[in-house]
Amino acid sequence: MAGRGKSGGRLSLKGYGGTVLEQFRGRLASGWPPGITLLTGKDQYHLDVAQTELLAALVPPGSTDFSLSIYAEEKVDVASVVAAARSLGMFSPQRVILVRELSSLEGEPEALSEYAGKPPEGSFLLVRAPDLDKRRKLHKALFSAAHTLEFGEVSRSDVSRFAADVRSKAAERNLTLSQDVGAFLMETSQGDLYRVIGELDKIRDWFGGDGKVKVGLEDARQVLSGTELLQGWEVADAILDRDEAAGLLAARKLVESGGNPIQLLGGIAHRTRTMLQARAMIEAGRPRSEIVTATRAFYIKDRLFQGVERYSFGEILAFPALLGKADKALKSSTVDPGLILEQLVRDVIARVA
Repeated sequence: MAGRGKSGGRLSLKGYGGTVLEQFRGRLASGWPPGITLLTGKDQYHLDVAQTELLAALVPPGSTDFSLSIYAEEKVDVASVVAAARSLGMFSPQRVILVRELSSLEGEPEALSEYAGKPPEGSFLLVRAPDLDKRRKLHKALFSAAHTLEFGEVSRSDVSRFAADVRSKAAERNLTLSQDVGAFLMETSQGDLYRVIGELDKIRDWFGGDGKVKVGLEDARQVLSGTELLQGWEVADAILDRDEAAGLLAARKLVESGGNPIQLLGGIAHRTRTMLQARAMIEAGRPRSEIVTATRAFYIKDRLFQGVERYSFGEILAFPALLGKADKALKSSTVDPGLILEQLVRDVIARVA
């Protein structure tokens, strides 16, 4: 759930990006406050949507060229940007400055604080900073002075909301997803709607883009069979199920379709790290809800707990060394990559500690 509040007159919205976007729209409908607006957080999709909608509201069609100035990658002094934001003209009721890259700002931050304390009416300084580092002086001062929109990643409490976003994006493409396909997209996307949209576009195009289509897991397999995404997911699931035959088949399919063995290895590494973290927390007596949040296994929590119970703790502890051995072989050996991956699957699934 996103938090909404004011600190010293500042607007602050923070939480899952979809929830923040909804609250942002409600505030925008009643007028946006002048001063500095900081757009930050790891949810790039909702951040981009908010930026587009905010600019459309502040700089509507027909505005003069003076209304909007954009600073991109070129270096610029903070004081110069603030001066530009203050320079309201006779022929424009508003002045909007967009800083696309926080890294382009240099100099001391005092001018930001002074401007934020008393911004001219109709003056807006928008700063895009997905990766804000509050340990840095300028970043910290900006965060303290700005109206903040922080588009966070999906948390345990946001899973149903993110699932609704996935279904909505599918519906926009006349697609209805089976539960299995929805779970697959949510897991592999890791909360990235841009990635979800890319996969949905492939599925829509495969069906021809005409009329409404219900998509099942077999359909997704056909559409995505030539990519490392689906095979990586299938290999990871085979590891959880401790199903050697399924794991070998998925690995062979990836290599034969021209997939990148290093990318598949990365997918296996991601899943085995999740298993290792989960098992370590189980051994430490941590509750399941805490484990799900720590591992971000919101979409596969039942399979994860079932999977880790199929292995001893010693077997799971051996996974990193097996992955390291396979990585070294893939990068330095003349052996067929497919054989290296198949041996890794055998070692991980069939190993006895």
